[in-house]
Amino acid sequence: MKHTCYTDLGCFSISPPFGFTLQRPLALLPQSPEWIRTLFKLYTRAQPATPLDLPATQVKTSLTTIWPGFVSRPTKIIVHGFLDWVELSSWGKLMKDELLKQGDYNVILVDWSGGKKPPYTQATANTRVVGAQIAQLINQISDVYSTSVENFHIIGHSLGSHVAGYAGERVPGLGRITGLDPAGPYFENTPASVRLDPTDALFVDVIHTDAGTLLTLNLGIMQTVGHADFYANFGHNQPGCIQSPITTIQQWGLDDNCVHIQGFGDLVICNHMRAFRLFTESINSSCRFKSYPCASELNFMLGWCNTCGVSGCANLGFWAKPTPAGKFFLKTAGNPPFCLA
Repeated sequence: MKHTCYTDLGCFSISPPFGFTLQRPLALLPQSPEWIRTLFKLYTRAQPATPLDLPATQVKTSLTTIWPGFVSRPTKIIVHGFLDWVELSSWGKLMKDELLKQGDYNVILVDWSGGKKPPYTQATANTRVVGAQIAQLINQISDVYSTSVENFHIIGHSLGSHVAGYAGERVPGLGRITGLDPAGPYFENTPASVRLDPTDALFVDVIHTDAGTLLTLNLGIMQTVGHADFYANFGHNQPGCIQSPITTIQQWGLDDNCVHIQGFGDLVICNHMRAFRLFTESINSSCRFKSYPCASELNFMLGWCNTCGVSGCANLGFWAKPTPAGKFFLKTAGNPPFCLA
């Protein structure tokens, strides 16, 4: 079977370009919404610690019942990636806290923990369903509360970046997508319909911190996939990521005789995780992560891009703007605070 259909979400095919290509030699159909169990967790300044949980399968029937006090305001949607989980990893909640400190937002954490499990090929397939569910949520909120889709900003890490892309594809005029080190395997050098791309929102900004290939043990995508692509420390080999397990454990601590999930992550995917750390710091920092326009890593390495040039410099992270667009490079510190300029 090369396609499957789910009520309200449409049909999904594994015919090229989604499967059986050089970039995607193996392909699986996405699992059902009931299996993926996507949950939307709403936080606001009035309710910053205890979320209101709305199952994705109940968006059309229970939106106003489960979120009765929903107020039309700018909305930030945070999406995790492969093997991650809202209740296991703290980065999403830390980002949520910084966002609520910065402004009066609706912040929605997306938990698709039922679909993020191995094998990786299955998780990549499931991202398409989760993207469709987020699009359904945005469209439903827009219809019920007369909210412009321009007021929605999806922030996705790794596979979550492509989830955001699939959502944006179904929501014409979506305001913004921020890709935090979008996943590379099964997405690098694929057609725009398969991955995050600039047509998915009015503004797509991307932070690259682990760009490369699996052959070089990198998890992030190398190619530009946004209007503005930021390559921190050349986009790979982040300072501070090469340290001993003992140092990492001392820094992040132990929970219940197990290495704290953030510390464990820094041991094995430190470069990949740096993207969401940079974005989170950028939200309320007075330092704006000044980034220089540059055509290539080599040019930046040779020192040919140490001015803002004609097009101008840009800010990585929360304060990124649609202009200037292009490719930007910057250096950061190896430990918080990461911003140097």
